Amino acid sequence: MLTQSYLVLLVVAATVTYSLAFQSSSQLCRPSSVQKRRLVSCSNQQNNRNEFQREQDILKLRNKAANLAIIEQLLTGSLNEETSSLVQVHLVGKGEIGPELELTRCLFLAEKRSSSESTSSSNELEYHQSLPIPLPNSGGDNIIKLLSFACRGQPISKTLCLTLNPLLVNRDGALFDALPYAQWTIDPLKKNRDAAQNPINEKYHLGKRDAYNKFLGRDWYGRSLSLGNLAARAKYMLESEETSEGAEEEKTVTLAQRVLELEVKEARMAVAEAEEQSAILRADLGGYDVEEISDGALLENYDTLEAGMRAVQDAKQALEEREDALCSIMEPSSVSNDSFTSGILSAIIEGQKSSAPYRGAIGYKPTIDSREEMYDKSALPYSSPFEMMKEIIDEQLNAEVIGCIVEDSSLFGGSAIFGGGIVIKRKGRAKKLSLNGEDVSFNDSDDDYGNFGIKEGKTMIVECDVDEALGMAFACEVDVFMDRAEWNRSKISVSTVFQKMVGDNNGIMNVLPSLTSTIESVTIEMQGDGKISQNTKIQAPRDSNDSSSFGSNDENSQQPVFDTTIPVKSLDEFDTLAVQDKAQLLMSLDSFKGRLPRPRRLKADSRGGKLDPLDELLLPFIDESVRRQVLTRSAEERGDIEEVNALEQEKSRKQMAKENAAVARATGKNDLAAMWDQEADFYSTLRADATQDEGTYSRFLDRDDWYERDRQRISEKNKKKFGHLFDGL
Repeated sequence: MLTQSYLVLLVVAATVTYSLAFQSSSQLCRPSSVQKRRLVSCSNQQNNRNEFQREQDILKLRNKAANLAIIEQLLTGSLNEETSSLVQVHLVGKGEIGPELELTRCLFLAEKRSSSESTSSSNELEYHQSLPIPLPNSGGDNIIKLLSFACRGQPISKTLCLTLNPLLVNRDGALFDALPYAQWTIDPLKKNRDAAQNPINEKYHLGKRDAYNKFLGRDWYGRSLSLGNLAARAKYMLESEETSEGAEEEKTVTLAQRVLELEVKEARMAVAEAEEQSAILRADLGGYDVEEISDGALLENYDTLEAGMRAVQDAKQALEEREDALCSIMEPSSVSNDSFTSGILSAIIEGQKSSAPYRGAIGYKPTIDSREEMYDKSALPYSSPFEMMKEIIDEQLNAEVIGCIVEDSSLFGGSAIFGGGIVIKRKGRAKKLSLNGEDVSFNDSDDDYGNFGIKEGKTMIVECDVDEALGMAFACEVDVFMDRAEWNRSKISVSTVFQKMVGDNNGIMNVLPSLTSTIESVTIEMQGDGKISQNTKIQAPRDSNDSSSFGSNDENSQQPVFDTTIPVKSLDEFDTLAVQDKAQLLMSLDSFKGRLPRPRRLKADSRGGKLDPLDELLLPFIDESVRRQVLTRSAEERGDIEEVNALEQEKSRKQMAKENAAVARATGKNDLAAMWDQEADFYSTLRADATQDEGTYSRFLDRDDWYERDRQRISEKNKKKFGHLFDGL
């Protein structure tokens, strides 16, 4: 019985103990109210971070889709909601095309989503379809060098960057020249407007000069020797823990001493100027001493005299403060622990603060560098000139590059000459607003930053060379697109293998993969040579320094002072010219040095009297009477009565004779029409240059009316009397 009772007690005790243990363990595992709140707070924070990240991802996708739609609309002129008409391409390498004696260096593009097959080596890639972009005969190495630095993307020194910048900037009509400096350079203080707030002439804008100076090294991070930046450097060195002893401390003291010496010199000049102005004022009132001035003059000019005396006192006080700081810094015992010098330097920095809208703006004080900009960013500022161009677009134009394009720039059927472009999009103006003591940042989309009509969302294509578009794509980390129809027409279906250089051969000129074998089945000819490329429609562009042009005679090096060739002599002849005829005509003129507009620009609606870009280029080279007729017709179609009246009043005698001949011919008076035609030809012979308007050059270069009529009359009289030299032969 005892044994059974003992066993029962053990079981009951064990059960109670187990239940208590289970209860206590449950209480230990159950979180308290504080723990619950902490867990809920952590969970909410994590959910908020995840939600914010999802919103940011969605926003990026929306912006990417919107930018793609913008690029498609600008490039093709239409937007297909179902399928995109663009194809995304990328640079795959460099190589040569053509027979052994007619090799053409090219860059090769391939569709980014196309299948690339790895060969036996992991450093080789094979593409079955590619697009060759011919390089000019001169400057090909420079193009490859620039692209190699952009592709590598590693920071380079300022010295190396300065040597590369001219390779990008010194191109006529390329990216640097094509950027809209006059229209897009931010101008918050409206310095590019006159007193009536009207925009000044674009040639007086300084935006392009600012950009050029930046490529020359102006106002780079940590490189400025302005007074404010010298004071900032001294202040940063004084506050740095690394300059507490040794040579660094001596450098800091020397720099701070030099800055304060400059400040003392300027302060003394300010004192002298204030005393001079005060003395001039007292002299105007009747005496160099205040006691010599009459009571009436003192009462009438009391505020002016007091302001002058106060200016002298303030200037002397500023001089005294800077002299005290200079004396204190020259005492070694007080340098490390003296905060007075740091305060003076801070005051100098504050006084030298710049209101420049962007770094390097002419007419403003230099920008004061932050500690990070002076020490970290100044060492290796850029990876290539394209990255500097990106910074100029971002800060000076307040825009971003949303994509790059490759398009056919040829106006001649049956050939393709590819050009590039970058698509820029205007950003809003960042502003801050204080609400209830808290600073709130927002983006003002209605502020044009001093530019007429250039607000947030404004887009445009900046035309450039293909290699420049590829370099900007590397620097801005954006995609390159081209029209899918043009890709299908121009691509070559030849298997190409590109090899990456590794090891000792990995120099800067070997960064881009190289074509392993020359493509001999394709021959690319030069534009305008009269030859057709073989197995492709692609032609190589002419070099910018090539003086020969379409139809020009290289053997005849002697040219007249004025070009006597008048390509278009009547309005009917002008109207019969097709786009290709106008392009051919322009390229055949030795006096035309520009670039032809691209087909994309000609596709824009030219109705309503608006002249297309090709007509605007051609008009200055045709007969002035025909040009005025074209401009008058365009103004009438636009309904611009003022311009029509102005053109009518400025008619030349030649144009009046032509119009009289047309009226006589319309009424059936052929004899009268012939007389007026003869008169128009006579006025044409008087002009040294029949393509320029009357009065645009010295009239002494033209023949006199009376002299030419007498000469022709005497010539006709002698012909009737003595006959012609070849009569009877």
